[in-house]
Amino acid sequence: MSWNEINGKLVQNFKFKSQTEMAEFLLKVARYADAINHHPDCTIHKAFQLEITLYSYDKNEITPVDHQLAEHITTVFKK
Repeated sequence: MSWNEINGKLVQNFKFKSQTEMAEFLLKVARYADAINHHPDCTIHKAFQLEITLYSYDKNEITPVDHQLAEHITTVFKK
């Protein structure tokens, strides 16, 4: 799974079978984001779809930590 670069940000959409499955995935992402102190922007669409956007606002660009978080999110989603 490769992330899309849209308007200078990393963006990926994820689809789930249920809202519970989506919430469990998001909790795993949130725990890791808290651990590295780098938090994604998340938007829920149609109850089962999640859009995640990664960007380092303090640097005003995509940074290595955004790529690190993207890689972790991809790994969690594939499990």
